[in-house]
Amino acid sequence: MLSDLIREGMIIPELEYRKKEDVIREICRLFVEAGVVSDLEKFIESIQKREQIESTAIGDGIAIPHGRSETVKGLAVAFAGSKEGIDFESLDGKPVHLIFMIAAPNEVRKEYLQAVARIARLLKIKDLKRKLLEAKTREDVMAVIKEFDSRFPTRMEVETKEGRVVYKS
Repeated sequence: MLSDLIREGMIIPELEYRKKEDVIREICRLFVEAGVVSDLEKFIESIQKREQIESTAIGDGIAIPHGRSETVKGLAVAFAGSKEGIDFESLDGKPVHLIFMIAAPNEVRKEYLQAVARIARLLKIKDLKRKLLEAKTREDVMAVIKEFDSRFPTRMEVETKEGRVVYKS
């Protein structure tokens, strides 16, 4: 369940910063404050390395940055929103409004792929995406996540294709 990976303290309904690097740092701090990541700089480095390969802004106002590192104690997800939008070097050139960041230990693979697939599935559901865009509080965001989990309580079939996570509807 996605709600098992996101804690209310790991949600920023409206980001303070507008530059990609600042936003990454702001979200990464949530993992450190929650005790999920032990070394902020190493975790930021893992996120930036992944961004150098290809932007994790997948289009349609969505980014799913993710990092795997020995400094991560357990799989976790953070959420951040931006009404104004962030230039995240998106594939479609549009600003990003919804960011789900994933932190994973190096050895976690299946659960990590499940998290990516569940987030991607959530963001394809128009009414839930709209609710996330309109969310003003951490509680609003958690309510959307829990609604998604109630609609899709089971694991999803996941595979990787050309280095990308693909779920089967």
